[in-house]
Amino acid sequence: MAAGVSPAPPAQRAFFRNALGARTGSGPPAAAARALDRPIGAGYRRAVVRFSMSQITTLGWPFERDVEVFAAAGAPAVGVAIRKLEACGVAVAARLLRAAHLGVSCLTSSGPIPLGDAAAEHAAVERARRHLDAAAELGAQCLMLLPGNAPGWSWEEAAARARPLIEALLPHAAAAGVRIALEPTSQLRMDLAFLHSFDEALDFVDAIDSPWLGVVCEVNNAWIERRLYDNIAQRTRRIALVQMSDFKIGTLTASERVVIGDGDIPLRRIAAALTAAGYGGWYDIEILGPAIEAEGYDSVVPRAIARFRELWD
Repeated sequence: MAAGVSPAPPAQRAFFRNALGARTGSGPPAAAARALDRPIGAGYRRAVVRFSMSQITTLGWPFERDVEVFAAAGAPAVGVAIRKLEACGVAVAARLLRAAHLGVSCLTSSGPIPLGDAAAEHAAVERARRHLDAAAELGAQCLMLLPGNAPGWSWEEAAARARPLIEALLPHAAAAGVRIALEPTSQLRMDLAFLHSFDEALDFVDAIDSPWLGVVCEVNNAWIERRLYDNIAQRTRRIALVQMSDFKIGTLTASERVVIGDGDIPLRRIAAALTAAGYGGWYDIEILGPAIEAEGYDSVVPRAIARFRELWD
């Protein structure tokens, strides 16, 4: 073992194993359990923080390259992109992840559900069921779901149409042991969702009130919201996943993100609020856009992981 590097302490490993196993009442997937025994650098504060690197960050790479680089950079887990998973195949993906001792935080993303088209809605729900099965096979804690939208409909009309479709997925989610995480999007992406804020997504999920349904706290959108810190403190149990990235003020297009620490989001403050609230779920580092492509994935991945860890120093 390298000098100045030590394995995670037993208490931390036990916490992670218990948290991962709570989903099904059994122990965590073997790959995730082994990942907890990987060394932690001496400069890294031993906080109870679970994080993954999203395959959306490395859009141009195949599944195999992601696994190789993420593991080498010290990521304990992967946020699996459904598009890459379908290209690779679940069995091959599971084998690659096991060999690299990588866990899986989430699958991203199922949907969107084309609201108002009954046949297309049915097809989207069936695809989501298959994605839940794939998530369970990989040991993922949640499946991110884009709830869709319908042009010209009011928010209330879209919510009323989406609710029974999402509720229809909950028995399958419970059987698979995988939580559904609704994903609010930028208002510029009305094609993907009628939910455009963390706050309104929490309200929607509260109305359904299922332990198998939660919300993605997408920090790139949520950081400027009214009631953000109150929602983190008071509705922590509804947070199924926290998606981490950074944003530079002056950016005028959707999904144009920067590496953690290169932008203006008060990430350390948000991380502290989540910790104080008792959030113990996954953080998924998802960064994309021209700045990421220009810098190159080989540089972005280790730099983003190092910056993420610094939030808890």
